[in-house]
Amino acid sequence: MHKLPPLNSIRAFEAAGRLRSFSKAADELFVTHSAVSHQIKALESWLGIILFHRRGKTIELTDQGRLYLDTVSPALAAIAMASRTVSTHEVIKVNALPTFTMRWLFPRLARFRELFPNIDVQISTGLEPVSRLPANIDVVIRREPQETVGFHKVRVLSEIAFPVCAPSLLERYPLNDIADLSQHTFLHCPARPSAWADWLAIAHHSRVVPAQSIELEHLYFCLQAAVDGLGCTVGYSPLVWPDLKSGRLIAPFPEIGMHTPGYFLITRNERQHDPVVKAFCDWLIDEGNSFDQKIIKKLSA
Repeated sequence: MHKLPPLNSIRAFEAAGRLRSFSKAADELFVTHSAVSHQIKALESWLGIILFHRRGKTIELTDQGRLYLDTVSPALAAIAMASRTVSTHEVIKVNALPTFTMRWLFPRLARFRELFPNIDVQISTGLEPVSRLPANIDVVIRREPQETVGFHKVRVLSEIAFPVCAPSLLERYPLNDIADLSQHTFLHCPARPSAWADWLAIAHHSRVVPAQSIELEHLYFCLQAAVDGLGCTVGYSPLVWPDLKSGRLIAPFPEIGMHTPGYFLITRNERQHDPVVKAFCDWLIDEGNSFDQKIIKKLSA
């Protein structure tokens, strides 16, 4: 029988070594800082070596600690993968942007469930950086390719930005020229604070000042407020295409589109080849390519 150190100590060490912080490891494992410290001390005692140099509130892996981490991390990943391989029911945890989730991801999930009925998709939403998310999140979807060590990133979807509003709004205040936007209310949100300024800049009308400006908490509030005729907002192709197609929204200046970085799939390096993660990512990339081919070309024409 192989003599193994306590698994909880291994998990605490791997998290602290990967995150370079006892506090971040504690947050990830949902335990206290002192519990992580105690587990690592117990592991050091069991191994008979020092794994971390402690310098006040900072820690640094020793040479032996770094070698141990390089072996332990893949081993834990292999255990997780083996456990999922023999399971008949799989779960994948996805964290995505709120408006993207509501307006682009949810309408497509039924197709994924048809293709992979044995995989449950658990979705949470947020705007925080990838580095602040729990380690049990399998896939993250964000708007920009955040530079985070240890993660694999691939663009899944293109995006074009342009003003949108309800048709009824133009009956009261026509938009024959970009300068006419000065008669309208601008809707905007903290998540994309420079959207209007950026679009007006590429339209060469940076001096346009709206009649009113309303800041709403979320982008999906801005889009709904635009549908309801409250004002004009900057719309984004993946998020407003159904509304444009149905006529709930119109784009008064479709020829002036602002290309954004788009949306990116982000996974931990050690998880990108996991069969369940790969199945979801490959499916979402196919969905993104299909949207780009059908919609982005129309908007760019």
